Amino acid sequence: MLCDTISLRAVFSLERAFKTTFSLLVLHMWLFLRRLKQEGNEGVEFGQYLYEIYNHDVEMRVSKAGVNLLLTRWMKDLEKIFYGNIVAYDAALLPEAKQDELENVLWR
Repeated sequence: MLCDTISLRAVFSLERAFKTTFSLLVLHMWLFLRRLKQEGNEGVEFGQYLYEIYNHDVEMRVSKAGVNLLLTRWMKDLEKIFYGNIVAYDAALLPEAKQDELENVLWR
């Protein structure tokens, strides 16, 4: 996955950590889901399918990180973070948002 590449982390001075990878995955999914919404019901349905694949991928990454005992709780927490971030990304693109709002949301 692109978010796991050394060059991407180097260009943006990102740490190699689950939190960083997860943030990049959320951003990537938001971009896909936002675009798929423009395709109507078929796009939304495909977005749901894509989200399920994304959830499985995140679950595998959490498991690989050695958090097996708390996997269900972790996944619930990560899902809350996912939805919170995509709402913040969408809000940053509204006409009334500050000019640098998206940048601020991405770097928090």
